[in-house]
Amino acid sequence: MHLFGTFQVLGIYFKHLNFKKMEVQTKKELKVEFLQVEMPSIVGNSCSACDTVQDKLISAIKDVQLLFDNLDCKIDFKSTTIKTIEEAENAQITASPTIKVGNLVFYPDHLTDSSEAREWTWNGLTMPEPNKQTLIEVLLKGYFEPKGKNEKKKISPYILKHINESDITKPVCGCS
Repeated sequence: MHLFGTFQVLGIYFKHLNFKKMEVQTKKELKVEFLQVEMPSIVGNSCSACDTVQDKLISAIKDVQLLFDNLDCKIDFKSTTIKTIEEAENAQITASPTIKVGNLVFYPDHLTDSSEAREWTWNGLTMPEPNKQTLIEVLLKGYFEPKGKNEKKKISPYILKHINESDITKPVCGCS
């Protein structure tokens, strides 16, 4: 039998593969990023509303990972704290927190520039924070979301307020 020829087993013909030319299929990756603005006036530089949403998002990721394993897709989660206006512009966030899943961006509306109150809207429902079911739907939709236009977004006054506080509280000596 020739190494790259055809062979027969139980009446079925098989063709040998050239293993050197075989391509290794890599797992797909779904990038999930949780972005929040550093809040220097609050102990721990974080807010409880953001922490609660992040905990729910991590729980939702754990729940759907088995499904994504069946799709041969790894969920790559990253949490990012935005500290400067430049970082906010580069990340194109309009609210804190912002959840990016693939090409889908999910974020709340801040009710006022100074209030911590937020409204999240998903499928026609408005809620003070997304529940786990909503976040699972966001993960699934993000997996299928096609790449859209990359329009520059305006940074909200709420984010500017917290970033400016961060700049004010930094030491003058230039060290951090």
